[in-house]
Amino acid sequence: MNMKRLASICALAATAALAGCATPYQAASFSGGYTGKKIDDQTYHVTFSGNGYTSKDKVHKYFMYRCAELTQQEGFKYFMIIPAALTGSLPPKNDLVRGAGFDHNMMRKMRTTAPVIIYGGGGGGGVKWNNYGDIRMFNDDAVISTKIIGWDASEIVDELGGYVHSGGQTPGKIPSAWVFEPGHPKVRAQDLLPTAPTAPKKPASAS
Repeated sequence: MNMKRLASICALAATAALAGCATPYQAASFSGGYTGKKIDDQTYHVTFSGNGYTSKDKVHKYFMYRCAELTQQEGFKYFMIIPAALTGSLPPKNDLVRGAGFDHNMMRKMRTTAPVIIYGGGGGGGVKWNNYGDIRMFNDDAVISTKIIGWDASEIVDELGGYVHSGGQTPGKIPSAWVFEPGHPKVRAQDLLPTAPTAPKKPASAS
């Protein structure tokens, strides 16, 4: 057997071994991962794509972790997810979706914390997941002119670090967002949710 053929067989074997594995937290490769496109000094377009063996929840947590990690790397404390139309960033193109038998009619958008595209592709694992969003990073001295919702990057890194680096084997939860409002200290977003009203007591029936 010549060396060229042996190399091809080894490459196919490695591909087959990886095919049944979920996408790890990594820079983008053929099996998925994160990308980041700089828009300006405070703004990035971030994506995380998972293969067919990676759950929607894991892709979303990896996406949020990457946003937080990038925020810290750029020297900021907080980030918010903003509509792409406000930054000039474009959503992922169809050529990012690869796989035999891809049906564009299966694509649809869903709204969670960030846009999610669900698409069906060829190969094992079936449905695949992709999170993307434009993030704006800032610090405590940021000039804020309206109420916004953002996350503390250090909280996300602390809460999801074990989950990310164990490939999802260690429990991890995305911390609650913060609400930033001009002239007010930041508060947890969940603290602004109304509580359920107390049901009025029914009058006692006459005996």
